Amino acid sequence: MTQMKSCTVKLLNKTYDIKCPEGEEPNLLLAVQKLNNQIGINKKKSKQLDDFQTLLLAALDISHELILCKNKQAHQQHQVTQFINSLENKINKMVGGEMVERFSEID
Repeated sequence: MTQMKSCTVKLLNKTYDIKCPEGEEPNLLLAVQKLNNQIGINKKKSKQLDDFQTLLLAALDISHELILCKNKQAHQQHQVTQFINSLENKINKMVGGEMVERFSEID
């Protein structure tokens, strides 16, 4: 069973104690930093937004960024798979071609 650890984080000038799996504290702190940075960017863009709206926009921005990264990763994975398949086909043709040549030499 995963041990949980309590971490203190600060969002929108409020402090929260959040439990996370042991060893994941650095990732949680990076996530909080990313969210705080995005909140700051959104506050500078529009000073009329309240904290909830600013937080909501930051969450949407980060979610959109995550989706773009996942799509890019899936595309790259597809390209690598195609490249590997192409290499396998070329290897199989070469090995198959050599086998045919060897069999014809035996006759």
